[in-house]
Amino acid sequence: MNEIPPKLVFSHFGMYCQDAAQLEDFYTRVLGFAVSDQGEPRPGMPMCFMTRRPFEHHQLVVAGGREDGIPTTINQIGFLSPDLGELRRIKALVEGEDGVTGIAAADHGAAWTLYFRDPNGNRVSVSVETGWFVPMPACWPLDLADADADIIALNDQRCRALPGFMTRSEWRDKTDKELHASGGLASQATPVIEPILPKNGGDSVFRSEVGTAPPANPFPQIAMHQVGMDVTDIGAMERFYEDTLGYVVTGKGEMDAIGDVPQSDYVYLTRDPEQIAQIILRSGRDQAVPSSVNQITFRVSSLDELRRFRDIATNDQRITNFRSVHHGNSFSLYCDDPEGNSLEISFESQWYIPAPIAWPLDFEMSNEDLMASVEATCRENGEFMMRETWKSQARGELIRSGRLEAEELVSHLYEKT
Repeated sequence: MNEIPPKLVFSHFGMYCQDAAQLEDFYTRVLGFAVSDQGEPRPGMPMCFMTRRPFEHHQLVVAGGREDGIPTTINQIGFLSPDLGELRRIKALVEGEDGVTGIAAADHGAAWTLYFRDPNGNRVSVSVETGWFVPMPACWPLDLADADADIIALNDQRCRALPGFMTRSEWRDKTDKELHASGGLASQATPVIEPILPKNGGDSVFRSEVGTAPPANPFPQIAMHQVGMDVTDIGAMERFYEDTLGYVVTGKGEMDAIGDVPQSDYVYLTRDPEQIAQIILRSGRDQAVPSSVNQITFRVSSLDELRRFRDIATNDQRITNFRSVHHGNSFSLYCDDPEGNSLEISFESQWYIPAPIAWPLDFEMSNEDLMASVEATCRENGEFMMRETWKSQARGELIRSGRLEAEELVSHLYEKT
């Protein structure tokens, strides 16, 4: 492991898919996302950026052009939800959607989880945390038709019988100390900017119609919190995310079959003591199947930290396809992990211009010259604005339309200014 892991935090996730328009419709109409930008960076690859979190221009990216018939390597796109009643409501929502398959539920001890596949076959998980920790993977049947009291009592009985059981707060304290000791702890907090409430008929910062009021049937109360991918060599991938990116393993072992996903080995990794897993690896990927991961993006806090990751990446033989660009909105280093999943390490700029767009990033320039050059490029764009203004307007629109994520579920990510 590097003596000092890069100070990075999970930011957003992108995937290649067969039908970007179909997924845009599903994630905006059913799960409440708003389209922050869209375009076609190269012929045949439409790209859509979506968010419910106003300090993230995009939480979820879908990029079209994946050939029909190629299975997804996305193990899950994970969300939190507040309670079992909301989990049942989400289940009813997706049961009525054409193209949604693989609906199943499981009690994982630390969480009750609803699984389903989106219309392009990517698995989505929605979890309600229980307040307990048990060594992962743990998996028991879950019948959401049962009463809350019965589900809670059975979960309590199951968890307390397992070696390693502890309360979630006890696990949080233990993991916080481990991350401090390893140098892997990085602040997850981003300041909350006061919303600018849009005027009726005013210009929107979103590229989709977000609406001027919440719908009669409210969007699901969810907050994105983890991603998972299928891998070929789970041991090698575990070591890579530990050694190079500073993650710690919070659990690993064999998980029973859940719905249409067979019994498999899993590894759970985090850099956040509030989360048992930010990244999940599942064995079983056919080596011949190309990765569905368009990007797993991590934020760093400075250009100097970005340069330090560049040095780490260029000296790690497991990393391939290294490239550096700036998007106006950010300075980004891209590379592929050992199984061809694209990683982005990103330092956010102070400016906003529409995406997708990219220019080469010249690290021979000083930080001051880089910032001045990128700012000049951004200000030439007719839709230029300060990033803080974009976030404030986005926050206002998400609140007004009922699309803001369930912030209380990820409150440690929000820091009051």
